[in-house]
Amino acid sequence: MAGGRPAAGCCCFTNNVRFPILILTTFCVAALYSTLLVFNLVAILDPEVELRPAPGLDSLHGSSYKGYDRLKRDLADRKVPSKVVRFDQSTEDEDEGHPILPPTEKPAPVTTTQAPTTKKTEKPVPIFITNSPETTTIKVERATTTRIETTTDDVVAREVQKSLKKLRDAEEGKLESPPEKVQQEFFEKKAEPLSVRLRRGLLYASPGIGIILGSILTINLTKKYGVRKVFTTCMCQASMAILVFLFFQKRSYFVLTIIRFLQGALFSAVFPTMGSLLIQWGPLNEQLMFLTVMLMFLSIGPVVAFPIINYLNALEVAHEHVHYIQCAVLAFLTIVWAIFYRDRPQEHPWVSGVELNRIVAGKVKEIHSNRALSDAYTSLLKSLSAWSIWAAAFGLFSTTAFLAIYLPSFLASPDIFIVEGLGMHSMIPFLLLPIACAIFASLNLLFQPSTKMIRILNTLAFAIAAVLMVAIILVGHLQTKAGLLSLLLISMLPFALAIVTGFGRSLTVVGRVFAEQIFAMCAIPFGLAFTIIPIVVTYSITENKLAEWMKVAMFLFFVLSAVAIEFAVFGRGKSASWAASSWDPLAASTKMQSLALIDFNQDECGLYELRRIEPKK
Repeated sequence: MAGGRPAAGCCCFTNNVRFPILILTTFCVAALYSTLLVFNLVAILDPEVELRPAPGLDSLHGSSYKGYDRLKRDLADRKVPSKVVRFDQSTEDEDEGHPILPPTEKPAPVTTTQAPTTKKTEKPVPIFITNSPETTTIKVERATTTRIETTTDDVVAREVQKSLKKLRDAEEGKLESPPEKVQQEFFEKKAEPLSVRLRRGLLYASPGIGIILGSILTINLTKKYGVRKVFTTCMCQASMAILVFLFFQKRSYFVLTIIRFLQGALFSAVFPTMGSLLIQWGPLNEQLMFLTVMLMFLSIGPVVAFPIINYLNALEVAHEHVHYIQCAVLAFLTIVWAIFYRDRPQEHPWVSGVELNRIVAGKVKEIHSNRALSDAYTSLLKSLSAWSIWAAAFGLFSTTAFLAIYLPSFLASPDIFIVEGLGMHSMIPFLLLPIACAIFASLNLLFQPSTKMIRILNTLAFAIAAVLMVAIILVGHLQTKAGLLSLLLISMLPFALAIVTGFGRSLTVVGRVFAEQIFAMCAIPFGLAFTIIPIVVTYSITENKLAEWMKVAMFLFFVLSAVAIEFAVFGRGKSASWAASSWDPLAASTKMQSLALIDFNQDECGLYELRRIEPKK
């Protein structure tokens, strides 16, 4: 760059270093987010995990992912036989197979006993006790009521007596368990004790509790030591926590719960990090794009993690390898991010003066001397527009928590039983979210941002999302796989509209420089969502039935409806009065005119270039 310090990075990053910073941070946040998600799917697939996300998932192991072999074996061991049939004569050819059993199965051993007759002589009556996958009932007629005196051992005698009792009960209509209900009874289990349900709820709600409590600490640490040090430390500790989690996963419930709590506390650092990146690295006319890209960690986490888990499970690889891969990826991203990231663009050696001009244009020096900034959180807590943004974020995060934590359990419900490729199906709702955000971003070109349009579009998006949550359960009752998967595919698309044209756009406009604090405080609604949803599911789900999932869907319906109404009343499309003077939005598209727009620091990029420009006399 003539007349100034050239960028030290790759030529393709010249004047665009902020975009690699943005993408790298988003992937780091997504990797940290996956530490909260992986256990939710692995707990279903791993037969050795004791507490799964929902009850009624124990029967999946050994059956659902490799056909129904386990289910057939369990049904074969039931006390009530599927059929009891008597033949007067047995003239079938053994090569032609048994007339009752399917041709692919070998006939069961035949237990035949001869009964001494006291009346007229009859031929021996063979009794076949078999299990068939069919559910038809065959009426059986008795030919004699003579008592059978066995001459074999006691075991065979007891089995014959049981068979005759079943035979008499069947002909008298006293069969307690009809064959057509055998598979239904297979899934029915006794209600879990309250202590077990509480332990399950606490285990899966512990990350959310950790996020709420940890956010208070990470926000203050970030303010004191800077984003780079705090977030790097949290990622390092999160990668080590994965190994500790793997060791105690099947050994100690209490230690496992504490580790899950710590994982949530470490994840809380992502919101102050993203808030700082939004303000420090995002130009005024690109902040909405920065915000949208960073929120895509909600999609990247499950879209990358769930298929990998599904693939390793299909290869019958030990589930511990999933955590090893996760730990390695997170450690690698930690190293790259620590080397490449800087808290401020003025400190990055690759940022040129041209790019620095573009980043800081419009951000007047007042942002560092504004008296309100020192008491920013007090001003935010008094602002209804800030509360409307947090409420809308809670609606987004509540739906995300439901789909990310419990969608695999919902699909594995005996009423749906879409368990082949469970990991692939579980990431479907998040698949199109980034594409939808790119499409809806074009709506910003059709109209000028205003409070009216932001309220209308945000309310419309949340209303559609609320209807889709209930529709998913209703379509599940119809047992149409294609329809259910189609609804799951579009279930998150309304939130793309809400982010780009609704509460996300309001966040970048209302707070201005205080958007950093608003975004950092989004850790609270995120933690609340990941705490409340597990509690609601624990209270509602006892047998993993669709009727129970409808209660959870109705809860989400009311949450989304409430936050939509709240934002429609209090949402804003212009800057709040207490933030209006934090910077000059009119200067966003103009060149830097004075050094007052950036900090007066000898080491800042671009400052040397500006010193070479002499005003014309």
